[in-house]
Amino acid sequence: MRYWIYRGYSPLAIGECEWASGQAVVPVNGRAAPTVQFSDSAFSIGIVASSADASQIVGIHLAMMGAGQDVFSVNDVPGVTALLSDFPKDRTIVGQIGLWQENIGLAFDVLVDALENPRQSDQGDGIYGAGLDSAGQLQVLFQPS
Repeated sequence: MRYWIYRGYSPLAIGECEWASGQAVVPVNGRAAPTVQFSDSAFSIGIVASSADASQIVGIHLAMMGAGQDVFSVNDVPGVTALLSDFPKDRTIVGQIGLWQENIGLAFDVLVDALENPRQSDQGDGIYGAGLDSAGQLQVLFQPS
C-alpha cells in the first residue's frame, strides 16, 4: 500500500494526511494571523512554507501512519517535496518531531534533508498553524491542547 496525502479544502482545518494552501492573511495588530492550521493530533507533524513572494502559505499534515495503516517512509518523501515545489521560503516542520525521530527516524531524517534543513518547532501536543508577521516572515502559531 502507499501513503497518500490528499488535498484538503479548508486551510484552517487541515486534517491528517491532507495539504492545503491559502492566500496569506494580513497580520492583526502587528501579529501573525493563521493562514494555515492543522487539526490536533498527538502523533503527527506538519510542514508549513510560503511562496517566493510570500503571497501564499501551504500546510502539509503528515500522520505517522496513513489512512491505509501505511507508515510514512523514505519512499513518501518525494511526494511531500513535490507539494512544496511552489513554496520554497521559510520551510518549517512543526509538531511531534521527537516522536517521529524515535519511531521513524530514518524517514524523518530523509525528509529534513530533502527540505534542505528546515526550521523545526516541537512544542508538544496541540494545534499548530502558521501566518505572516508584519515583516512578511512566516511565524509558527501554537495552541496547546
